Amino acid sequence: MERLNYHHLLYFFTVAREGSVAEASARLGLKQPTVSAQIHALEERLGRKLLERSGRGLKVTPAGETVLRYATSIFTLGGELLSALDGHAHSEAAPTLAIGVTSSLPAVLVAALLHGIFELKPQPLLTVTEGAAETLVAKLVSRSLHFVLSDVHMGKVKFDGIEANALHCRTLIDSAVEVFAAPALARKLRRNFSSTLADAPILLPSDGSLHQEVVRWLARHKLHARKLSLMPHPEQYSFTAGAAVFAPSLLRAQLKSSYGLLPAGNLDGTRWRLFVASAERNFRHPALDAVAGAARGLQ
Repeated sequence: MERLNYHHLLYFFTVAREGSVAEASARLGLKQPTVSAQIHALEERLGRKLLERSGRGLKVTPAGETVLRYATSIFTLGGELLSALDGHAHSEAAPTLAIGVTSSLPAVLVAALLHGIFELKPQPLLTVTEGAAETLVAKLVSRSLHFVLSDVHMGKVKFDGIEANALHCRTLIDSAVEVFAAPALARKLRRNFSSTLADAPILLPSDGSLHQEVVRWLARHKLHARKLSLMPHPEQYSFTAGAAVFAPSLLRAQLKSSYGLLPAGNLDGTRWRLFVASAERNFRHPALDAVAGAARGLQ
């Protein structure tokens, strides 16, 4: 069996995320005809049409969604392989660092905040635990975690019926909330935001403070979303599902580069906050300084 050309797969993966050959070509540093020809070669190899025209851009076909899902896994595993080899080479000298993140945080935000940690010298051997706030509070109190990034104030979270008010919790990010969507849907929503939003397919986080803030906003404006679906990390599925999502405004650049999503409208009067919690009031750590610096850079 002829082998799959992973360069072709990378070009398709990039075009699918960017939404156009032009933007993907700029990102890859290649000419547009080259990228188009390589994607056509991949389609011929697979015997399936992967992309089709949608307005001025491109959208992924049902077959393309399957290929995109596998491509995402392949390139994610490649990144994990490099990280594992690097961690193996430095594990003897590397300090350990255990961080918790609430499962309702957008993945692109967590990635942006943790980026600075990988530039620390020596680079720590990082373990990230994702879970519910109650679970992470218990781990923080038991000193299993150095600190936690959360979209809820962890000093007000209860575990085993006990309030964790002894934890030190401070705000890292305070942002407005916006609606994001693939380019075609984003343009449609901008024309008549409130009425169009009511009829648009919407993916809403299944839990967390963003979910609560959006629900309150919809109720306050008497908007009934007719095509509403709940799921974890909806921004990862918005483009291929052709649905709108809600996210903090400060993630504009990350949502565009990672998922091809554009802002479509503001949710007036909304605020979304990110907190960092530690068991010690005066807790200091270079990794925490790096995360706080990344948070300032986003705002």
